[in-house]
Amino acid sequence: MLSCSCTRAWSIACLSLLLSSLAWSQQSAADKLIAEGHYNRARPLVQAALEKRPQDVDALIALSTIQWSYGQLDAATATAERALLAAEGSAAAHAQLLNTLGAKLASRKVSSFEKFGLARRFRQEADRTLQLDPNSLYAHEALARFYWYAPAIAGGGKTKARQSLDRLVQLDAARGYALKAELDATESNSAAVQADWQRAVAANPRSYTAKIGLASSFLAAGGERLRPAEAQAEIALALNPSRIASYRLLAAVYVATARWDSLDAILRRARVAVPDDLGAEFTTAQSILDHNIGSQWTRAEQCLRNYLAQPSEGLGPSMAMAHWRLGTVLEKEGRRGDALRELETAVNLDPSLDEAKKDLKRLR
Repeated sequence: MLSCSCTRAWSIACLSLLLSSLAWSQQSAADKLIAEGHYNRARPLVQAALEKRPQDVDALIALSTIQWSYGQLDAATATAERALLAAEGSAAAHAQLLNTLGAKLASRKVSSFEKFGLARRFRQEADRTLQLDPNSLYAHEALARFYWYAPAIAGGGKTKARQSLDRLVQLDAARGYALKAELDATESNSAAVQADWQRAVAANPRSYTAKIGLASSFLAAGGERLRPAEAQAEIALALNPSRIASYRLLAAVYVATARWDSLDAILRRARVAVPDDLGAEFTTAQSILDHNIGSQWTRAEQCLRNYLAQPSEGLGPSMAMAHWRLGTVLEKEGRRGDALRELETAVNLDPSLDEAKKDLKRLR
């Protein structure tokens, strides 16, 4: 089955690209919000559409996508199945079911036994999607990811993955190289990852996703690559100031370079531009932890408390994750009792959060 290590990769790859792959004839306001990661804003619009037309295929796909973004995979799958009942011949509906099945295959919460059945169904949905739309970008991408991560006994194989990847590059070079970057990252090939993202940017210089991917690869390299990381993040910000990823990247760069005034400024901009997604606050705290900057524990604590003060956005760090990170910061501040309470909350919210469980066991 897909290893749990690909869970985050699967979600990130789908975040910006899912809706374009479904090739809907028109995008509603809700569809555009979802495409930019604004799931909270899209939900009431989608619910209103379904109240008027319960079998609205596009609205059902949108609802499934929102549920998927929050890790509600059983609900997302059930909603995608409703879309298929309404329109079995819809490639978009089959692609959405393919998406939810892929997320289940990547989930740590699904047993290995269940994943064998899911793998068979996944392949069936991929075949059906391509039968209806041979050029479905998402189906080719999903198959490449499946072949790459799945063991041979489940039908996986890197040769087959590369064949699907080559087809994706032919259909959409920017998207294909974005996926290649993800797969190369699993082999810790940072030079290849940067080259992949550079090719993605060259294929589509105005792609927000490609700019964010390139900036992220530079940020991961650190050192002298922090400056081009900042430059690419600023370009992405100019392309679309209403999306959170560029603010998160710039926050991470400013922490890494100890530019605290610039950090405060970008966090203020993020709160104004994307008030319902405080992901840049979480990134700030995580980056301070990553760099072990003891002088900034108070700042990290405040950022995490800000993040916890409102519901998380779809595909953003969960509330459980934020409580765990807050517990880590409080422990570093010497507040063991407070740290224990945060870790207990994290584990209660998400019993599958193994890192938090280890920390809780260590502190008790």
